Amino acid sequence: IHAASDYFYLDCGGGGWVGENVLGNSWCDPFKTWQKSYSFNPFANLTEEQSNLVLGGQHLLWAEQSGPSNLDPIVWPRAASSAEVFWSGPGGDVDTSLPRLHDVSFRFQQRGVDAIALQPLWCALRPGKCDLNA
Repeated sequence: IHAASDYFYLDCGGGGWVGENVLGNSWCDPFKTWQKSYSFNPFANLTEEQSNLVLGGQHLLWAEQSGPSNLDPIVWPRAASSAEVFWSGPGGDVDTSLPRLHDVSFRFQQRGVDAIALQPLWCALRPGKCDLNA
């Protein structure tokens, strides 16, 4: 089971929690975006034989700065992006995954899950209009 901290630590980017840390950074900054986790290749630098041993992966969340009040926005929909990577395999296209992840996020919100927005609603309703490479 793979859980690379460079891609999957959900609590990164919230600043340090240790007192008198004037810089405010945590050891695993910056914030891990859904795009970052979606770009992960669990088979990178593995032989074919080693790749066959990969059973899956997981997003990680430690509890120093998380709890019932902020759990949903920390986890969703970023964990959905890694679920797609481990279900479908690496090499997915962020541009084509965005509409699917918007759908997941909106479904979560309709069911009362306080998922963070992937983009401003204006962008979600106008695919491609907020793409920096357009």
